[in-house]
Amino acid sequence: MQAFIRSITEIERILDAFQNGRVVGSAASHTFELTVPGARVPFPFVDIVTVQPTHRRRGPLIRMMRQQMEDFRERGEFVTGLTASESSIYSRYGRGIAVWGEDWSISREHTIMSCAPAPSGETRFVDPDEMRQIWLGVYDRVRRDRGSMFNISDV
Repeated sequence: MQAFIRSITEIERILDAFQNGRVVGSAASHTFELTVPGARVPFPFVDIVTVQPTHRRRGPLIRMMRQQMEDFRERGEFVTGLTASESSIYSRYGRGIAVWGEDWSISREHTIMSCAPAPSGETRFVDPDEMRQIWLGVYDRVRRDRGSMFNISDV
């Protein structure tokens, strides 16, 4: 996971909060592309948000979040993502929950493929590296036409 985060980190999208020359907080965002009805748009995803325990509820976080939102607006990025550790964080920083978590189970007898594939090709075992490349290719083709999916370069 650390290698993945390093691969998507854009240094110019990292904000730091300082006090007396010391970093007391930081926040980053990673740029993805999100499919929405009729278009694919830039999608900054907020991540790696930290504030020193000594500086919580003292302003650094709200200043970083406001600056980040202003930076997004200036770049023309109007849809953003954030996964928060507490539900109250969303509204505190001008965000709303777009998707509630769901866990569904559907009995097999009540399912049908929307477009049954014609039998073709072959089935074979592949090693994890080859599987990753195949999966990324399939995912990228599907996400271009399906809303709410964003681009990824590796897993």
